[in-house]
Amino acid sequence: MSSNEATLQSAVQHKATVSKQGILQKMFAVWFDAFVYNQIWEDPRVDLQALKLDENSRVITISSGGCNALNYLVEKPEKVTAVDLNRHHIFLLRLKLAALEFLPTHGDFFAFFGHGKGEQNTKNYQRFIAPNLDEETRNFWDKKIGIFNKDGLYEHSRNGYFLRFFHRFANLIGCQPHKVLEAKNKAEQLELYEKYVNPFFDSFFIKTVGKLPITMFGLGIPPQQYEELKKDLAEGGSIIDIYRERTKRLAVDYPISENYFAWQAFARKYDTEKFQAVPEYLKAENFAGLKENVSRVSAKIGSVTDEIKSQPVGTFNRFVFLDAQDWMNPPILTDLWSTIAERGEKGSRIIFRTAGANSPLENALPTELLAKFKYEKDWSEELFKQDRASIYGGFHLYILQ
Repeated sequence: MSSNEATLQSAVQHKATVSKQGILQKMFAVWFDAFVYNQIWEDPRVDLQALKLDENSRVITISSGGCNALNYLVEKPEKVTAVDLNRHHIFLLRLKLAALEFLPTHGDFFAFFGHGKGEQNTKNYQRFIAPNLDEETRNFWDKKIGIFNKDGLYEHSRNGYFLRFFHRFANLIGCQPHKVLEAKNKAEQLELYEKYVNPFFDSFFIKTVGKLPITMFGLGIPPQQYEELKKDLAEGGSIIDIYRERTKRLAVDYPISENYFAWQAFARKYDTEKFQAVPEYLKAENFAGLKENVSRVSAKIGSVTDEIKSQPVGTFNRFVFLDAQDWMNPPILTDLWSTIAERGEKGSRIIFRTAGANSPLENALPTELLAKFKYEKDWSEELFKQDRASIYGGFHLYILQ
């Protein structure tokens, strides 16, 4: 077992290996020690409203695909530190940072991470990016150099393979999810969703495999998060009902012309013609500012708790935990939030998402620790309604008193 795999296993395995849940958690740890996400699935537009970034903001975030670290940089915070237990995600962010700093033009940068592939990408990687990567990151990408040219970034990663498989299955049974992107208004979005996407969830195959926790590994959902997801089931309902509801929200509730999460989910690409449905960090108007400030972002392999503990008190005043709170048991949560209480700056803003609607902190943290944080419950629920990615059940903002 590699040291990284051991670290991941300790992070996700909370049950005895001999139990069913323990076996699933061990399998997930092994499966997750790979290139899982080629993009992030948390909406930065929502994050920025909650975080209120300014020139004094010092952000620590779980990296995942690295998109949001760069989306936050558009706002010119003082510092963004991206940390991830999965080293492959840090390799992706380091690739993005080197590309941002050393590629000559926005077109070159967009070819890499907007189109995800291009004829010049391999040459540009070898000339501009590879010489500026650390050895470990370069070794990783040198072995995957075909991605940059013919294969495409958004066809790869375990999440990418997962989506590609279900797209092929959808087409096989007559569903065409990409058709939703042709909608001109919300009414057409609903019409095209009902025609080309909704029948996917009526398939016997989907009703069968969709109920298996191991199927959700493809979305990066560990067994304990799958259990949290099931808590939102209506009486007599099925997990398929939750998938259907969230997919409909993704397809219908937000203008499809600018919802790049929908484009990735339904077509595995961004809008490379009108350039509306793309993340902020990929827009031409933000390229010069990002290039100028790229040194403000650092990417580190490790846990957020350890990183906070290793830095002086007050180093961070913005904390972004993606969906990791669902992964943690009460002792691990208590350790993390005690560390924030001890080392965070007063007024620090902390955000995370959950598979279900409720925040796990309300029951997991000791009362005296929880009292040190103000839960902005109403504002969190309002922001959740605005989240274009639509794959989560809750968004949560806490402020250190």
